[in-house]
Amino acid sequence: MLRDAFRLNETALKGPAASLPLHYDDSDQKGSANDLALARAQVERIVRVSGLEMNFVLIATASTPASAQVVNGQRIIFFDPRFMARVANAACPDWGAMSVIAHEVGHHLGGHTLRASTTPWKDELEADEFSGFVLARLGASLVDATSAAATILPEAATPTHPGRADRLKAITYGWQNAHAQELTELAVSRIDHKITPQPQPNFVAHPLRAPGDRSSFVSRMILYGDKLDYYVDDGARIVGYDGQSHPIGEKAAATTTSFAWTFRAQNVQYEVDFSGKVYTRLPSGLLREVGVVTAMTPPAAR
Repeated sequence: MLRDAFRLNETALKGPAASLPLHYDDSDQKGSANDLALARAQVERIVRVSGLEMNFVLIATASTPASAQVVNGQRIIFFDPRFMARVANAACPDWGAMSVIAHEVGHHLGGHTLRASTTPWKDELEADEFSGFVLARLGASLVDATSAAATILPEAATPTHPGRADRLKAITYGWQNAHAQELTELAVSRIDHKITPQPQPNFVAHPLRAPGDRSSFVSRMILYGDKLDYYVDDGARIVGYDGQSHPIGEKAAATTTSFAWTFRAQNVQYEVDFSGKVYTRLPSGLLREVGVVTAMTPPAAR
């Protein structure tokens, strides 16, 4: 059994759990179904933005705050729900516990749990860097990504763990790398598609035409990285096209004056600004550009 434990400054963790709609239970040592579901949801989000498989077992325990272990060939993340609740309360309700989980996932993905470490500091900093990278991809600000480490990590180093300052630098480096990567991906997408956003007028909702009514496409929508072609018709519908038309959603009046219109597809809310750029709002509340509305042109090569 190989193990890494997250070393923490317990004096920073006094107080009740944060009052969130879905949060770890501050009074439950064994872990409830809610605790396990929340931990699994966090790991799933982490591996999704990493392009990896969800092949981890989550086990709630009171024996260690958080640790990554391999037992009988199975990747396991142990966590104490009470500890996670206190991290959320002391650091950042939305991202504090997530950063701890991401750190442990980073140990597994870095292969640290498959060998006896001869460079424990290097392993910890790699896991911290992964945590910063993942949280940035999920929409956390730099303050969010470093909130838990800045609040609960001990300042002094130990034989197995670097001090707080070095670990904060590693998290920051990972966050900055992810941010730079996103900017590069966005620039490449714009160049590859050779697109020019089409200015959008403010949309005022009106009765939609009956489904059987003839309609024609008036503009095209490109979502970066999505192979499906999207079009907006003159009946305010959003249609996906891959040789056949697929209803995706419909235009609706914008909820704020910053946007021209909005639409919802597959449980994701999209906002279109007056310049024709398409955005989604990340869990952090930040907006991320994900596409553009442009004039009708032949499908761009993807």
